[in-house]
Amino acid sequence: MMDRDARIRDAIERVKSWMQAHGAGALVENLAPGHTRERLDHFEAAVGFPLPADLRALWSVHAGQRSEQNGFVGAMDLFGPDASLGEEDGVSSALKFLRRAPAQWAEAGVTREEAKSDAWLAIAGRGYADLLVVNGETGRVFTCEKRSPPLHLVAESIMDWLEAYAQRVEAGQYAVKEGFGDCYLARPDAMY
Repeated sequence: MMDRDARIRDAIERVKSWMQAHGAGALVENLAPGHTRERLDHFEAAVGFPLPADLRALWSVHAGQRSEQNGFVGAMDLFGPDASLGEEDGVSSALKFLRRAPAQWAEAGVTREEAKSDAWLAIAGRGYADLLVVNGETGRVFTCEKRSPPLHLVAESIMDWLEAYAQRVEAGQYAVKEGFGDCYLARPDAMY
């Protein structure tokens, strides 16, 4: 059985292979190389909390994209550490709203600890309205949107999220469309 890092790499490679085979090579070419362990350690020290192991694994393979547009995550850009920090205000606003509405925590799928935590990082997004975020303490993945509640649980881990994404891509749930750069993967009912 593969370890978690290998499963993350495998899921990424599966998506990249599908993209190459279906005319979306520009999305693969736009992926940035991974960061070194030392660079991720430095980023971790800067944010003030340990990065989830799955996020370190993802960013060691691809630390986001070379440029905006031509996103890797459906219609969203894949964020590396620097782009993730650029989304702090949007994530913080969503958390402030959620903290004032504890009755919505169950619908959002957040635990009390996650709702109160400031250890959040955006991992993908399109504009200020649609983000995928990970809680730095639990490693769970949520959408972060301008609706109520602003967070919704989508996966228990980045590994689970990536494997589900790869399955959907391979199952033909996406179509390659022009726009957001050269092209993107369109899904009728979601941004990713």
